[in-house]
This record gives sequence, C-alpha cells and structure tokens, in this order.
Amino acid sequence: MKKNLKSTIAVLLATSLITACSSQGGSNTGSGNSSASGNAVAEGTYSDRAVELAKEYVTRHITPDDEIDEEIIGALIQELKATYEFEEGLNEIKVAVEDNQLIAQGKGWFEDLFGSSGIKVTIVEGAENFEEELMARGDLNFANRMLYPFLLNREKGADLVAVWATGKPSPEIVDVIVRSDSGYETFQDLKGKTIATSASSCPYVVTEELILREGWEVGKDVNVINTQEYVNALLAGEVDAIIYHPTTPVNPILISGECKVLEVAPEDGVYVGGGGMRVIFTTRDFADSYPNITKAYLKLEEAIQAWEYVDTDAAAAIYEAESRVPAENTIYWWNVGKETRFSWTDTKDELQQVTNNFYDWLIEYDVAFDGGADIENSFAEQYFD
Repeated sequence: MKKNLKSTIAVLLATSLITACSSQGGSNTGSGNSSASGNAVAEGTYSDRAVELAKEYVTRHITPDDEIDEEIIGALIQELKATYEFEEGLNEIKVAVEDNQLIAQGKGWFEDLFGSSGIKVTIVEGAENFEEELMARGDLNFANRMLYPFLLNREKGADLVAVWATGKPSPEIVDVIVRSDSGYETFQDLKGKTIATSASSCPYVVTEELILREGWEVGKDVNVINTQEYVNALLAGEVDAIIYHPTTPVNPILISGECKVLEVAPEDGVYVGGGGMRVIFTTRDFADSYPNITKAYLKLEEAIQAWEYVDTDAAAAIYEAESRVPAENTIYWWNVGKETRFSWTDTKDELQQVTNNFYDWLIEYDVAFDGGADIENSFAEQYFD
C-alpha cells in the first residue's frame, strides 16, 4: 500500500510547487559572542519593568505567557544593540516578506535595531519557493518557512541551515474544507470523490496521512488533483473538498460560512508530531559569519510574534496597511498557527529526532524525497542550546 500510494502520486507531484507551506518560526538567541553591558538600556528612557524584561528576554525565549508591549520591544532593541556587537562587512540584510517583517518595517523596528550600525533591512518579495537560488546569489539572507520546504531545499543539495524553530503545530494548521451545503459530515464521506490540494507541500503530507489512515487507493477510492486554484475549484463545484492551510487566501470562505472544516490533520500523525513546525533558515556561511546580527534579528522576530497575540488588532492593522490583507483574515491565521509562532523549547536532540522522523516518512511516502539530504546537519549548532 505504501509504495503503491507513492508511485500513484508521482504524476501529481511532477508539476508541483511548494507554495502551500506558507511562511512564518525558535532557537535560543541569547547565547554566542556578545559585548554584554549591565546597563545596556539608557536610564530614564524606558520604565524599570521594561528594562528588566528586556534584559531577561535577551537571555531566553519569549513565550506565550510573557509580558510584551511596544515599550518592552523598544527596550529590548536597545538591549540587543548593547549585547551584540554587530559584525562588520554587512550593510544590508535581505529578508523574505512575511507579516512579521512588514510589521517591523511599519513600526520602524528594523531601523531602530540596525540603522545606527549602517545596516539596512530589505524585504524581498516573491522569495517563496526560490529561497535556494536567491540565497546562493546573496539576494536573500533569511526565510521563514515550514519544515517541509526547508527539507526540500536541502534535498536539492542546498547548504542551508535552520537557526530557529518553533513548537509542533495544532491539528487545525491543515484543514479538509468542503462547501457548507455539501452534505459531507466526515472524511469518510469523501470516498469516491475528488480532493484538490497542492502537491509537494505541507497540505499534501496531511492528504497522504488521511488517505493512508482510511486504507484508500488514489485513483480508485479517491481522486486527488494538484491545483493552485483550489478555492475557485471548490466554490465552482469542480472538486468536492480541498486540503490546505487556512491561510489568508483560504479562510475568507470559512469566515463567511460558505464553507466549513470537515477534518483537520491527524493528531497522532507525523505532521502534527513536528512535521508542521516552522524554521527560519539561512546559508551556513551567513550563520557562521554573522552570528550576532542573526541572533539580534531572531530575538526581534520572537518579540514581534509574541506582541501579535497581545495587541492583536493593532498588529493586524499595521499588516493590513502594509499588505492590504484584511485584518480579520490575518487574525484567523494567527490563531490557528499560534503554536508555530513561538520557539521550540525542548532540546536540540529532540528537535533533530522530530526532523529525522518526518524525513524518514517523506522518503517512504513522498516522491519528492529520496534520502539525499544531509539531515543530521540541518540545524546550526550555535543557535540551539
């Protein structure tokens, strides 16, 4: 059954892209070479509480339970500048566009952190699925993707390393979506029907997991098609269901009630077991050459992501102003993806084991993987402790 499923989907994967693994990232960014100062934040600039928390957050991960606001982020930026002596020879950091990056730009936080060191942060549009090529040319330094596209880049031979990883996702990170008037009540109702997803992607992993769980054979018990027009196909009745992340292009049909979630990713599956975590990655050379710049950047990312869950309306409004994505759609995605927006907190060995397990599964069931990646060196040691 395993090999039959893998060979059956080969044609589907041949025309695939990995756009379904929408980008968004943990390692402890508090260690490494630094020029720490006991009084890094100028006295009187911020409240004692903000300064105290800024000093603490430089040394550990920011969690969902931590206090965070704009003043604390301001104090944290000052603490990062005093703690990390930014390496010379770099005058521009190029980051793939995401909500965090546009919020940081809108608030002026990138300029506050790096501007006085003569470093400009440039947000790169259209980087998704082209990270390997862009990083090889020096046109991109940081990308925030799910584990699947990161491993796919490494499968191609790219010398990319993760410098930050998140916790495991909730099952709601990938949904089986049907029209509300379809009459379907369970995934089993889709036997003999047609499902649309995006091949060679995170949602396709969940599609495979669900089909394997039912013991179905693709082409006999269920039809699976690859399309980037999944929402239109569902609304037009061309397919019976779609399996995808409820991202901002998808969740409007859920918010409106026009469609509903029929099923989510299996709670005991490989994807929820860690395959759906996010990583921030760069080239090995960049990670080795600019550890202080990297750690400061990662810590600001942690702070912004935490702030998005505290002052949610304000953060989503900034993102809407920068991207024109409606705030309610952004907030919906943030809520289902919360676990993948805070840092991995277990050991590096456990992180590697989760990655190994996912990779082994991909080799067996996903034709995009044949075991060619150097999986044991996926995470830059100096960023995980």
